[in-house]
Amino acid sequence: MSQDQANAVLVIEDSKVQAKIISKQVLALTNFSTQVARTMTEASHALENTSKEFFAAVVDLNLPDAPDGEAVDLVLGYDVPAVVLTASFNDEIRQQFIKKKVADYFFKGTIKDMDPMVTSLERLSRNRFIKVLVVDDMKTDRTIIKKLLHIQRYQVLEAANGVQALETFADNPDISIVITDYQMPEMDGFELTKALREERKKDSLAVIGVSSAQSGPLTAQFLKNGANDFINKPFEVEEFTWRVNRTAEMLEIVAELKACQEQL
Repeated sequence: MSQDQANAVLVIEDSKVQAKIISKQVLALTNFSTQVARTMTEASHALENTSKEFFAAVVDLNLPDAPDGEAVDLVLGYDVPAVVLTASFNDEIRQQFIKKKVADYFFKGTIKDMDPMVTSLERLSRNRFIKVLVVDDMKTDRTIIKKLLHIQRYQVLEAANGVQALETFADNPDISIVITDYQMPEMDGFELTKALREERKKDSLAVIGVSSAQSGPLTAQFLKNGANDFINKPFEVEEFTWRVNRTAEMLEIVAELKACQEQL
């Protein structure tokens, strides 16, 4: 895959003005290229064109030939993350987005209103190169977290307990984020966090603790043992996504600062 193909964004929007606003802001703030499709039919043709691969799509929720979000299903069917634009929003629409497993959603608006959407696209692009290890003895919980991470385009590995996690970590030293449950056999989340901290510091390896137990004492103990963050289960999809993406962003900022210092 060429660099141009790897950085292509498909914009599916029937309004010429809105499509221009989206493309203009994407092109102005990133090194991504864009291709506009004004109907679901045009979008289908673009996705079928094997000479270009899109790493993400910005999708209008309501198109003339796809009034009920069918274009979202289309791009997801091609395993392309969907960032959805909508003119209205309520909890029913939010639940629809969660059910469809969209990567993010935003209100339509002016060119400045597009900035958060562009930031989301940049995050999706960078996530493709970040490896995350999910550690939980409950397969159902691991699956839920893995799916949420895949939606955000992270590379995901898994382990059923702390011992397996350390083995996986040893085989994959490029892991950047570890998301670990607390209660696990053989080695719990606290012990795993301490063991990981002996290998890498917070500025190069992030640990996020999760648990369905009472969050107060666990939060404190995870953080005291070296975790970067803690999320209580069950969590809202948006909270989980925001916290993981924010953690990845903080690692990148620290890496950039280190690189600048080395150049001085």
